[in-house]
Amino acid sequence: MKNIILLLLTAILFTGSTALAKKAPNVAFEDLNGNKVYVSQFKGKPTVLVFWQVYCHSCKRELPAVSRLAKEYSDSVRFYAVVIGTRDILLIEEKKMEWGFDLPVLIADYRAKSAFNIFGTPITVILDKDLNIVRKIIGSGKEKILKRTLDKLIQE
Repeated sequence: MKNIILLLLTAILFTGSTALAKKAPNVAFEDLNGNKVYVSQFKGKPTVLVFWQVYCHSCKRELPAVSRLAKEYSDSVRFYAVVIGTRDILLIEEKKMEWGFDLPVLIADYRAKSAFNIFGTPITVILDKDLNIVRKIIGSGKEKILKRTLDKLIQE
């Protein structure tokens, strides 16, 4: 049992802190107007996808922090809050106002969630301008890691 826990922790830490250099899956999300948004449309500019749920307490802290970063990087990086587990637009808008974030929201279905291997929230996925997954950050409070990664991507 101890070995299994150690293996799981190692896998989580490895995934959360190491460049993945894997091509992002070209799945479709849906914006709040019902339009399809494909990952391939993000090409040309680094993109941050923060996967979240409306009843996630950590997401309540994470999304306003990432929203502040989005303002700082508005000219050079795209940011999206990708909601999973609901399609209720009124509830999504309510959480945006209540939690105080203004990132554009995309809705992920089961295929998109699975393609990005999202198993909890918040999980932040960072794509480079060529749509490679360069980092996957698990949990909240990792703004320094996000900022450091974005600074490096912008310089490339």
